[in-house]
Amino acid sequence: MENFTPEFQVGDGIGMDLKLSNHVFNVLKQHSISEQRKSARVHDKKEVSTAEKVVDPKTRLLLYKMVNAGILETVNGCVATGKESVVFHADGGRMEDQEVPAECAIKVFKTTLNEFKNRDKYIKDDYRFKDRFSKLNPRKVIRMWAEKEKHNLKRMANAGIPCPEVVLLKKHILVMSFIGKDQIPAPTLKEAKLSLEDFRAAYYQVLNLMKQLYEKCNLIHADLSEYNMLWHDGKVWLIDVSQSVEPMHPHGLKFLYRDCRNVSQFFQKCGVSETPNERALFNLVSGLDIASDNQADFMAEIEALEKTNEDHVQNHRKKISMYQKDEDGPPPIFDD
Repeated sequence: MENFTPEFQVGDGIGMDLKLSNHVFNVLKQHSISEQRKSARVHDKKEVSTAEKVVDPKTRLLLYKMVNAGILETVNGCVATGKESVVFHADGGRMEDQEVPAECAIKVFKTTLNEFKNRDKYIKDDYRFKDRFSKLNPRKVIRMWAEKEKHNLKRMANAGIPCPEVVLLKKHILVMSFIGKDQIPAPTLKEAKLSLEDFRAAYYQVLNLMKQLYEKCNLIHADLSEYNMLWHDGKVWLIDVSQSVEPMHPHGLKFLYRDCRNVSQFFQKCGVSETPNERALFNLVSGLDIASDNQADFMAEIEALEKTNEDHVQNHRKKISMYQKDEDGPPPIFDD
């Protein structure tokens, strides 16, 4: 019994001439083992998981190191929280090889696995990451989400699309420029109180951004809505691009159609009469010419196009340009 876990209380039994039957001894031993495992599970959940608006000790240590290195001056409060990440505001410091913005946003991807279990479709079929994707290492997959957002943001910045500027990536922590002022984040299009003329201007900006994203960056946002677009300095800014995929993705065109539906419905509710329906918007952004009049036939053509999509994919592979060649990004794949 002395070999049982330290938390197991044996009282004065060590000094006694205590004799236990094999059955009693085995029951006590099994109880000790189960208690030890339970304690380890609770400790692991408490120490390793990033909960709502709370950082775990490992994340806190990484943030301390950034402050000690002078990259950040101070880390302030939480400015946004979502299913997969928590965003903090920080005052920028300095780095030798690049300029650090005065105000930074720290996006901490949650290390709880629940929100990522059903989202592997966005990364396992992305050729830039699919060879490294592994369901056997789920915590490393979460780091890949942060890395994917970094590469997508860099590609967008190279194309001149308004988006946060990447400062630093460290494991599951992405440091970016802060879109807002004096620790107050810019409102989303959902929250912004705009006039009809501003909403009309925002619509044409969003249409142009979707085209640029598709044509210049070879990307589809895949989660575009009024909640992932900010209104700042009279411009629309795109955020949250960790799930963004390329048009050659097996579900890329479905994701684009969903984006178009979200954008179309939002601006129609805002009273922008020029807003086309989702099918017309899809054709505008993609350059395709699907002429079906109803949603069911339109989706059937999209699914057929995704299955026998060789021409469309080949055209986009040839479009891989300077925007895809990040300094430290995954190497592009070219045709033979």
